[in-house]
Amino acid sequence: MRYLLRRYCVARFLLGCAFVIFPVFAVHAATPVDATNDSPIDAGITAVDNEDYAKAFTVFSGLAKAGDAEAQYNLAMLYRAGKGVEKDLSASFKWFQQAAEQGISDAQYYLAHMYDNGETVEKNLPKAFEWYRKAAEQGQGLAQINLGVIYADGIGVPQNIEQAYLWFHVAAAQGYRAAFENRLVIETALKEQGEEGVAMLDSLKKQARGYFQQYVQPFAPKSGPSRGRRVPSPGH
Repeated sequence: MRYLLRRYCVARFLLGCAFVIFPVFAVHAATPVDATNDSPIDAGITAVDNEDYAKAFTVFSGLAKAGDAEAQYNLAMLYRAGKGVEKDLSASFKWFQQAAEQGISDAQYYLAHMYDNGETVEKNLPKAFEWYRKAAEQGQGLAQINLGVIYADGIGVPQNIEQAYLWFHVAAAQGYRAAFENRLVIETALKEQGEEGVAMLDSLKKQARGYFQQYVQPFAPKSGPSRGRRVPSPGH
């Protein structure tokens, strides 16, 4: 059975099972905004909705330079997609970094992805792990999958199947098919180990409830009016 993992079509192995590594595009979802009290960034969001990327770039640029974290993230995505501005991965990295340092989980994921793949910066797995971890702990599902992959394969860290299972579990709880399949591979492998493996799996399922409560529930979308801080997909 094949695992779906973190980078570009590379095969790895765990417990005799092949992994396929792949990238997935993430879209940042903001804290809900009161529809009767629009924030300044909403002008940029409306421009994106209207495919007026030049205007969106102008709005996000001004706000980003003033320190607005969500504008920094969206500006980074415009640079990455080449929408409203010439594509510039170095500029994208700069703004992802600033947004990530202010706690935007999707920016943390992209910063990790760029370090992971050596994209416009020198490849740095420890930094990739650090930022994947930060994003994963804020409920970012793609980062949770990639963190699970790192633990499953022991990429720059000691291999830890228990941690891999728990991070795959919380991403699966958010509906990521890759996480479901990765978790299933570990479950199947543990069951094949007999009583000891089944006992470990039972223990992991109990721990998984705590992970769900800590790394999924607090970040679930709130009910009521909400406008995502979104920009067009650059295909990762």
